[in-house]
Amino acid sequence: MKKYGWVILAAIMIWLWPSSPHANAAGAELFLDGKRVEAPADAKPEMVNGKVMVPLRVVGEQLGYQFKWEPQAYKISIQKNSTDMSMYVGRTSADVNGKTVSLDAPPVLRGSSTMVPLRFVGEQMGLKVDWNNQNKSVNLIQKATTQQADKQPQSQQSSQTPTQSTKSTHKTSTATAATITPVEADKHTEAASPTSKEQNAEQTTTNALLVQNIAFEGETLKISLNKDITPKVTKMTGPDRIVVDLPEATLSTDLLLSFPVRKDGTRALTNSDSGDVQEIRFAPADGTKGGARIVIALNQVRDYDLSTNGIGDITLQLRERSANPEMVAPTNVDGRRIVVIDPGHGGKDPGAGSVTGRHEKEFTLAVALKVQQLAQNDPDIQIVLTRNGDTYPTLDERPQLANNQQASVFVSIHGNSMPTSNNGKANGSETYYARQESLSLATIMHKHLVAATEFKDNGIKVANHVVTRKSQMPAVLLECGYLSNPSNEAAMFTEETQQKIAEGIVDGLKEYLGTGTGITESLN
Repeated sequence: MKKYGWVILAAIMIWLWPSSPHANAAGAELFLDGKRVEAPADAKPEMVNGKVMVPLRVVGEQLGYQFKWEPQAYKISIQKNSTDMSMYVGRTSADVNGKTVSLDAPPVLRGSSTMVPLRFVGEQMGLKVDWNNQNKSVNLIQKATTQQADKQPQSQQSSQTPTQSTKSTHKTSTATAATITPVEADKHTEAASPTSKEQNAEQTTTNALLVQNIAFEGETLKISLNKDITPKVTKMTGPDRIVVDLPEATLSTDLLLSFPVRKDGTRALTNSDSGDVQEIRFAPADGTKGGARIVIALNQVRDYDLSTNGIGDITLQLRERSANPEMVAPTNVDGRRIVVIDPGHGGKDPGAGSVTGRHEKEFTLAVALKVQQLAQNDPDIQIVLTRNGDTYPTLDERPQLANNQQASVFVSIHGNSMPTSNNGKANGSETYYARQESLSLATIMHKHLVAATEFKDNGIKVANHVVTRKSQMPAVLLECGYLSNPSNEAAMFTEETQQKIAEGIVDGLKEYLGTGTGITESLN
């Protein structure tokens, strides 16, 4: 086996060798407290996949750290005083004094040097760090040196590019990011004065409001902050765009280091796979209180749904522009209570696919039509469907129809699904509601749903679905079963189970509204 050992080792080294088109092959210069530090020609600081990587041994030896390299395990250990750290090439975590710390990027080998993310160096070695994108240089400043410099008169301090600082969550160091020219993140944002630049710098107190991450996947913008905030969202035209303002928030060091600044002072995410989105750009916002601004540049007008989770996460989901349907007179007949039944998805939106290739929209419409048929002669309930064919009302139009109809109840019918990685294990029925006033309805409807499907009872849950949130009456969303589960799916596409679910929905409505006996006989 020994003769294969060198082959395997060579393959590993080739795999670890930099091949990313994002790597800066020319390398960058490294400075510690203003003095140039020599790094091996093949291990100079560089940008790899949006992360600044620096040679760990070169930096550590300047600060008095001791190193141990274990080539067989691709492990490097670092020790100084009471600090013990270890990490492995290719892993996105490190051990620091017995605790696991996540890394922005895994360590990589460059010749005989191990390259690690700049953020890790700043946080764990007590340094302020500055990536100068214009000069392609990394500036490291020891904490003591920084404190001394802070005491100097402003006129005596360095005239180099201003930096921004943040206090690490580990409270062991501070980190500094290059200041960018604020911005025309939007054409209505004026260039910021030096005062606003300073105000937009990362604060060195634990109360600083930091934008830690910005991501755009599919048609969803996700913003993560270190604390809760209410964003201000504005739709603009000429050109079309959606502007998200985060008052008094600061773009974190890690976020700034991950995206190069452009000539107009903005930074941009990678291109979206959405045909309607031109780009996502962001930058510090102008104004007396600073802040951050994120702009979704659109190719055509889109509407959106905004939600927050109360702990700093903001989600903006793009959706089709609402057709703003005209007000419709209620279809109330002979004093009957109006109930809007919403067959989920439809038309161009098939919903989830089943394990046998069928679509959620087929199942939801079949059940909804059966509900309508069961209640067609009911003296107390008038059923109104959001669709009665293979059409697609928007997510806004569905609750708007119920509001226009002055409905007493809104029920949206769906089928659930999980990715193939779940191997079809997920199964069962669950009921969702968005507002407290809908809890009683959810409790009753869920009881009848589980009895009808005889699937696993997954309980009643709160979720911020558009259709249940925007309905002005008690509203629920029923996930009848999992189309990704072979057993659930096989039953859900039978007439028998669909009929039972429809009967359960009608029985639940009768119980909730206090009409009839709550027991529906099947229509044969």
